[in-house]
Amino acid sequence: MRARLFALLLTLIALVVVSLLTPLAMNYAINAQRQVFIDRLQDTNRFALLLRDGAGSSELTGLRDEIDRYYDVYGIPTVVLDAHRQVLVSSATVDIDDSTVSDRIDTALSGRSTEEMAIWPWQDRPLVVAVPFLAGEGAGVAGVVVTVSPTDGLRTRVGTVWLVLAALSLGAIALFVAVADALATWILRPVKNLDAAAHAITSGDLTSRAPDAAGPPELRRLARSFNEMAATVSGALDQQRAFVAEASHQMRNPLTALLLRVGNLADAVADEHAGDLPDQAKAEYDEAVREGQRLQRVLEELLALARAERHLGAVRRVDVGKVLDERLSAWRVRADLRGQLLVRSGVASAEAVVDPESLGRVLDELLDNASRYAGDDGVIVAAVRAGTGSPGFVRLTISDDGDGLPMTELDKVAGRFWRSPSHANVPGTGLGLSIVTSLLQTFGARLEVTTGPQGGLAVTCVLPAPAAAPASPPEEPQAAKDAEPQGLIER
Repeated sequence: MRARLFALLLTLIALVVVSLLTPLAMNYAINAQRQVFIDRLQDTNRFALLLRDGAGSSELTGLRDEIDRYYDVYGIPTVVLDAHRQVLVSSATVDIDDSTVSDRIDTALSGRSTEEMAIWPWQDRPLVVAVPFLAGEGAGVAGVVVTVSPTDGLRTRVGTVWLVLAALSLGAIALFVAVADALATWILRPVKNLDAAAHAITSGDLTSRAPDAAGPPELRRLARSFNEMAATVSGALDQQRAFVAEASHQMRNPLTALLLRVGNLADAVADEHAGDLPDQAKAEYDEAVREGQRLQRVLEELLALARAERHLGAVRRVDVGKVLDERLSAWRVRADLRGQLLVRSGVASAEAVVDPESLGRVLDELLDNASRYAGDDGVIVAAVRAGTGSPGFVRLTISDDGDGLPMTELDKVAGRFWRSPSHANVPGTGLGLSIVTSLLQTFGARLEVTTGPQGGLAVTCVLPAPAAAPASPPEEPQAAKDAEPQGLIER
């Protein structure tokens, strides 16, 4: 936007300067030419008047002295021709057959005055003035006096003035450029600040605000309105998150106590009336315990979601490949117990601008999901790719060879509490990828869910890369198994 505005202002300034100085330059050139032409015409008329009584030998002798002195002083050759174009007298050699000279002579012999001719700095030609003289009182044209003036001085003078005007034009344009730059900066700085604040808010920094102390009044008012809107939205979100966290916390303790009491009741009933309880009562009891445990998991994940949405970690340059290798190493025991194979592919190292703590939690969520949905003896592939398909980003993908999801359900998978009907028998609450999305948004990353090459689900974290993030050459896929998983959150 700045470039377009600057180009528009510069174009307008250039048009104004050119429209003002071009007529000035042309007017100076025309006036200079006219002044020289008038001077030469007066001189030539004076020579022609010396022959007003005829072109006898005495008149020609007097005229020769005049044109010789004229040539010595001004360097302008003069030639006198009769009506038959024969040279009567001349102060220097003149090519009367030259087209310009010949045309002027023909015009004068026809009894017409010489017209002004335009001579521009790039035209290397003389100024030719031809004036007829009469054979006597009432007689016809007896001949013509021709002066051929060099125009080097005229053209140099006009060219010099034009160069000065061009330099002044460039100076004026340079001055206007500085003014336009300051004006564009003054106009667009609030827009730039507003854009930066909006980007920061969309990246998760709800405390970001746009400065509203400088710029045009309309943009200052827009910045204030934006800040008020951001404060309102931030306050509403804070209240919502606080309510979710507080409600989850307040419900968790009574639920835990209730489950403990139900467990104690089960022990007492089993000791005193082991054989008296009907099977239906035992089934109802077991179902109540399972529902209580499920509700407990939901509350735990609601708390985790609230913490993720409020989390603002230290964002810095991090080697994503190194973080992934550490988390894969932590999952070796669980993978071994289930007979699963962890495959590491892509580049060995790629830097991204992230919060390493949040990235570790994200990887734990995704690896836990992949482990549960791949099933026993499944294959889980973890890949890091830099710049592929998304310049300026690092792509971290966790995929499995499970049953996956239909294409119609892929855009729903990150929704809160959403679970696929085909996964009803798999434990979970439907909050896992919502938490992952919230964690990624805190440092400007995003989540992509597609069908993986193995047929299962492929979950990709698109992480912002530094301005220049070198990546090592791709390695062959390597198996890695991992030990104690941390912070497991179910999908």
